[in-house]
Amino acid sequence: MKSSASSNTSYTWTSQKSPIICKCGYECPMWTSQKPHKFFGCPFYKVREKYCGFFTWYDDVDRVSKTNEMTYKIAALEAKISELQALKKMEVGELEFKLKVKDAEISHLKWFKFGFIVILCALIMRFCL
Repeated sequence: MKSSASSNTSYTWTSQKSPIICKCGYECPMWTSQKPHKFFGCPFYKVREKYCGFFTWYDDVDRVSKTNEMTYKIAALEAKISELQALKKMEVGELEFKLKVKDAEISHLKWFKFGFIVILCALIMRFCL
């Protein structure tokens, strides 16, 4: 256990694995105040430039754990949505390419048909006249 003193209050924390993740993305240690109240807080609460302000009482762990779990699930769903949107864009692009190829083939067939008709007319005129 480590302890730290600040003004007239001292806190101790345990290094056990925490179910709580702070806004910084780190596991929050469980702290015990002098009163003795247990709470989870950002591991950087004494480093002002790194401290994210996260704090929750030990009694609120279930609520915070569920919030963290929902946050991870939402992030996973957003990633899946992005993946599906990318696939959709690829499929749409692929379909647009295939459509352009078909249009080109149809255009070539039109010219082939036109040329065939011109040759056929020329042959008919040659043998009929």
